[in-house]
Amino acid sequence: MAVRSARPVIPAAGAEVIKLVTLPSIRLTVALTWAVTVLLGPADPPGGVVQYCRVGVLVLGVLAAGHEYPGQIGATLLAVPRRPLLAVAKPVALVVTAGPAVLVAALLAGEPGATGGLLLDLLLAAGVATVVRHPVGATAVLLTAYQIVVPLIRAQLPAVALPPAPAWAAAIVATAAVTFCLRDA
Repeated sequence: MAVRSARPVIPAAGAEVIKLVTLPSIRLTVALTWAVTVLLGPADPPGGVVQYCRVGVLVLGVLAAGHEYPGQIGATLLAVPRRPLLAVAKPVALVVTAGPAVLVAALLAGEPGATGGLLLDLLLAAGVATVVRHPVGATAVLLTAYQIVVPLIRAQLPAVALPPAPAWAAAIVATAAVTFCLRDA
C-alpha cells in the first residue's frame, strides 16, 4: 500500500499564493485596512481599533476565497483537478499570503496579541465565502453576524457561553472543504 505524501500541497498552495498576491482587490483591501487602523489609532474608539481592523480582515478573507466565483473556479479546477488537495491548499495559501498583513494590522492597532484571533476570523471569512460562493452575500452574512447577532446574543444572554473562536473557525473551514469537494463548480 502506497503512502501519499504532503508534497502535492506545496505546488498547489504556491499557485494559490501567486493568484492571491496578484489580485488588486486583495492589495487594496490590505492597504485600506492598514490606513483605517492608523487613522483610528489616535481617536481611540470605544471597543478599540481591532474591531475595525477585524472588518477589513473579514472582507479580505471573503475576497480571497470568493473572487473565483462564478467564473474562474473552472480554470482553477483544471489546473488542480483534485478537489481535496485544492481544499487544503487554499487555506494554507491564504494564511501564508495574508498572515503577515494581519500581523501588521494588529501591530498598527497596538494589539499584537490580536493576531491569532484575526487569523481565525480570516479563515472563517474564507470558509463562509466558499460555502456561499458570492462575495457580496458572504460579506453581508459575516458583517451581520459579527456586528449585530453576536453582540445582541452577548448583551441579552450574558450567561450563555458561545463556543470559542477556534471551534467556529474549524467548523466553518471543515464545512467549506466538504461543500467544495462535493458540489459542482
